[in-house]
Amino acid sequence: MIRGQEFHSIIQNIFIDVNGIYESEQLQVNCPRCQERDGLSHPDGKFNLEINTKKRLYRCWKCEEPKFSGSLGKLIRLYGTNVDYELYKSFAGVFHDYNNYDDIEQEYESVKLPDEMILFSQMDENDSDHFEAYNYLVNERKINKETILKYRLGFCLTGKYGRRIIIPSYDSNGDINYFVARSYDKILKKKKPYDNPKSNKDAIIFNEGMINWDSTIYIVEGVFEMLSLPSNAIPLLGKTISITLINKLKELKPNVIVILDLDAEKDSINLIHLLKTIYYDCEEKIKIVILPKGLYDENGKPIKDLDELRKNKGNDGVIKSLRTARDLITDDYFLNKLQKPYEYRPRRHYSNTGSNSQQY
Repeated sequence: MIRGQEFHSIIQNIFIDVNGIYESEQLQVNCPRCQERDGLSHPDGKFNLEINTKKRLYRCWKCEEPKFSGSLGKLIRLYGTNVDYELYKSFAGVFHDYNNYDDIEQEYESVKLPDEMILFSQMDENDSDHFEAYNYLVNERKINKETILKYRLGFCLTGKYGRRIIIPSYDSNGDINYFVARSYDKILKKKKPYDNPKSNKDAIIFNEGMINWDSTIYIVEGVFEMLSLPSNAIPLLGKTISITLINKLKELKPNVIVILDLDAEKDSINLIHLLKTIYYDCEEKIKIVILPKGLYDENGKPIKDLDELRKNKGNDGVIKSLRTARDLITDDYFLNKLQKPYEYRPRRHYSNTGSNSQQY
């Protein structure tokens, strides 16, 4: 039995090229510190950084002054994402050691819906200002009335979020935990299309209260992609998954289909690799949809996301794409290799003095 094998997929997510993966407790990867010191744009291919997953320690045999060594958790925190580190903690049964980290606390505001918000279910159809907001959703975004009512969409005419559509998110208790404010004003749309609350998106699952975890979960990029699917769609509000969502998926292991925008194909593949880390015993539950290329809207512009696909090709176009859900293929692996395999993330500041590393 390979001790520490649960960490192998996390290490592979970060470094991609790993000698000994799933075969040994002693792994070798290209050292990112060597790459930084030598000013290289790509790994040096020497595999000088050794990782012992049994002892949860690492050391580069080339980096001596200063020595580059320490705990596996430190290495993952330095070069992985927040999600990589949260997965490491969940497998290792460890928690943040604030004696080793120099945290910068982020202040977040509690979320409540704008006082000026008017639900579309309560709009005055004879008010031209109300109708302008409604017209944007129905005629420009082609969102049907059933979807507008289902997701309790609203709008603001005045205040901080004036002339914006409000797409709210409710938690499993039915309480508001976030919202997206999208402008429908011609000038604002170009200047600042979105204006969302300063809240911790990593701590929520958007519209979790509407998710059936016993059914297939669709992971999409934005809220309008969420509105383009009949149900069970969770928007990332970007291209990276939140720690809260990854932990929920790890706990419940539902079927998942990832559908990000066309310009996020690499991000989609990375996300699939990440999900396979927690679905190591049931990888067949994870699928990817790559949106079709070569489709254009009525103005001749390329269709690049699920929202545009629905607007121009209708629900049938969306369903046709969903039917292409598949596992990763060889071409996906090579596409993933084209990007830089790791990136230094100076969120924490470490000291090499007093390291608990040892030779092994």
